Amino acid sequence: MSVNREKLGALLKWYRQEIKDDLIAAIIVNRDGLIMDSISGSGDKSVEEDIVGGLSALVEPVLTRITQEFSSGSFGTGTFDTDAYRLIFCEAGPEAIFVTVLDSLAMIDPIFPLAYLTAEKISRIFDGRTVSPVIPKITSLKSDPHIERKIDTLQKIKINASEYAFKLVLGGDGGVGKTSMVHRFVEGKFATDYKETIGVSIMKKECDFEDLKTSVRFVLWDLAGQNQFKRVRKNYLGNAEAGLLVYDVTRKETYNNMKAWYEEMRVITPDIKLILIGNKIDLEDKKQVTREDGEKLAKELDISYIETSAKTGDNINDAFRTLALDLIKKFFITEEVL
Repeated sequence: MSVNREKLGALLKWYRQEIKDDLIAAIIVNRDGLIMDSISGSGDKSVEEDIVGGLSALVEPVLTRITQEFSSGSFGTGTFDTDAYRLIFCEAGPEAIFVTVLDSLAMIDPIFPLAYLTAEKISRIFDGRTVSPVIPKITSLKSDPHIERKIDTLQKIKINASEYAFKLVLGGDGGVGKTSMVHRFVEGKFATDYKETIGVSIMKKECDFEDLKTSVRFVLWDLAGQNQFKRVRKNYLGNAEAGLLVYDVTRKETYNNMKAWYEEMRVITPDIKLILIGNKIDLEDKKQVTREDGEKLAKELDISYIETSAKTGDNINDAFRTLALDLIKKFFITEEVL
């Protein structure tokens, strides 16, 4: 099987960048437990082979059990804890398993959505599909633990319902691309002649997570961004569980208005889960807001961040799927594998 090693390497580097200090190593293994690619958390090439090699020897019995479970096609995702490490493993298509090795004190719940999303990207690389190596910036890794630490115990990660439904609102100034993002996500297409949203536009779309045997249905409320609709918008924000705050990377003023949008949403729905979106990254030569600017604001607001292009489709699905995983992680349950 021919695999694009350059794409795999770029993806693993991005993953390491997002997990940071908690990451000991990330390893892609085949169904027989043999290493296909890997990266250490230290980033030191001189010791990377020793770290990954040592970990592989340490967890080889676990990998054997994991691959046996995966061979039945019924496992999906799970964890294993040792005295020194915490492991997350996610099926990465029919060929591989993605193993994340964390520090023993790390919490799995907030990291799992990133591991799952990375495993999906690995699967697409193996299939030869177009894949962006970008992993959403998770500013806050705080979480109430639902996946308990259990030494020498193999656990499946499961979800306690087959379907969830959430109201999701999109906020941001007019013309930043909210409607284009929704149509790209829902219909997989982009048009240049969308008219300004009047009041609100509502659409529906499901995110399926086959390995977790669940799906998330979003009811998408695309809010008009013009100031004259601000009074009307308040009627639509109630009971929203999730939201995208969208600005145009080529228009600095739309970025500057994000704090006002954040406050507008938080006042009505204090517990809403939000992601900050820098859209229109395809217009690189016109860019006025850098990735660093976006990450800085996301950190200040304590929300996640990702850059997208509704025109090319870059990271659109990833933005929605990351938000969906963040919403359902509180429903994670584990089942011991005997």
